[in-house]
Formats: sequence, structure tokens, C-alpha cells
Amino acid sequence: MTQALLDDFFSRRILLRFNSPAPAAGQYGWLREDQTLTLSRQLTIEQNVGLYGGAYVPMIGGMPSSGLCSIGAFSYSYSPLPDYLKVGRYCSISSGLRFTDSHHPTHAITTSAMTFRPHNHLFADHVTDAVRKFAEKFQVSGEKPAPIIEHDVWIGANVTLAMGITLGTGSIVAANSTVTKSTPPYAIVGGNPAVIIGFRIAHEVIPALLSTRWWDHRPDQVFALGFENPATFVDAFSTQRPEPMAFDSILLSPP
Repeated sequence: MTQALLDDFFSRRILLRFNSPAPAAGQYGWLREDQTLTLSRQLTIEQNVGLYGGAYVPMIGGMPSSGLCSIGAFSYSYSPLPDYLKVGRYCSISSGLRFTDSHHPTHAITTSAMTFRPHNHLFADHVTDAVRKFAEKFQVSGEKPAPIIEHDVWIGANVTLAMGITLGTGSIVAANSTVTKSTPPYAIVGGNPAVIIGFRIAHEVIPALLSTRWWDHRPDQVFALGFENPATFVDAFSTQRPEPMAFDSILLSPP
């Protein structure tokens, strides 16, 4: 992190604390000048986002992360986020979000960490060459891709997401839920494992609302269209056609 990059974050309203003041004395929110962040992939952070949670701490055995991720405009998170995550625009993420990013082998004779933690002192005296070879190829984070959070998703407190799932646009995840399957657009899900409780938009309106892709357009024009009623909003959107918005962003790449 450089002072110039911290200033770039602030100028684009990429906030690292709620209503973060400008960088001062080399500090901006939970980041500071000369701090080194390790990225596992290229990230795109759009303007007007809140990444309030700080560095990401995984489940025991998983890989820690910078706390930055690819995230769209007008989204915020009070939870630390791993850099493998992709978040759309207008998302609201509460505190306590976790990911099942630490796994044990399930196909071998045992799930014990002895098979993939050869440097653990518990097992060091009994590690074989076969164990070392297995450990080199075993993926602690699992083989499924990272979760995807689409646009306008609201995640309540203390939610756990499985790897490989997608939270559809407009969906809501109730607090204290564990989501193991992808959610359709505008579904309300909850429980452990989470199931569909209902939908927050009438089924017949969902396709038309999705087709507007209103999150790609200027918010001052979008939210002047009677947004409280989805059905009438769709009609107003099609007749008045808000202008697309050119979102500013910062691109961060690993070395």
C-alpha cells in the first residue's frame, strides 16, 4: 500500500471504515501506508463501496486473505472478505459471514489431518513419503470454485456460505443460515441447511425486473422511477430508459 493508493481509494469512496475520513498520517481505515497485502488473483474494486471488515481470517486450516475482493458499486460488507470472492453491486453484507474454505479428505481411509499436515508436530514422527506426496497435491480449500454473490443481495449476520454456490440477484439470506446450494433470483432463504422460505418479488415480475439490469444505470435516474413498486418500475424503466453509468474502479493485481 502506498499513500497514492490510499488516496485513490478515498477519492473513489472506497471506504474502509463506516464514513471513513481521508487518509491521515499514512493510515486509512484498517489499511496503512507501506503495509503489504498478498493477493491470489486480480481484483476489480468499483467506486462507492464499503469494505469495513479488515483482513480475512479463514476457517482453521484455510488460507488467510487481504480483506479486499472484486466488488461492485454501492455494496458494503461489515464482514472481512476473502479475495477469491466476487460481489455484485448494491449488496448488503452484515457481520459474521464465513465460508467453508477448509476441508479434510473424504475419499481416503481417514479424514485425519495426518494425511495432509506433515509439518504438524502431532504427526511428525509418523509421516511417510506417501503422506508427503499426498499433502503436496491436496487442496485444503476444496476443489469447488469460489462463491459468487450477484447484485442486490442482502446477507444477514453470522451466515456461512459453501464453496461453489451462487447467490442470485435480489436474494436474501436470513441471519444464522448455512447456505449449501445456489439460490434463485429474489429468493428468501434461511436455516441450516438453508431452504427457500419465499420470494420477495412476484414470480411474474422477476424476469422483467432482471432484464432491466437497473444496477448498470445511473442511480439518480433509476431511483426517480417509483422504485417502491417493482411492476410499475419495470414499465417506467422501459419508457424513460435511464442512462448507463460509467463506473470508476481500481484494478489490483498480484505480482
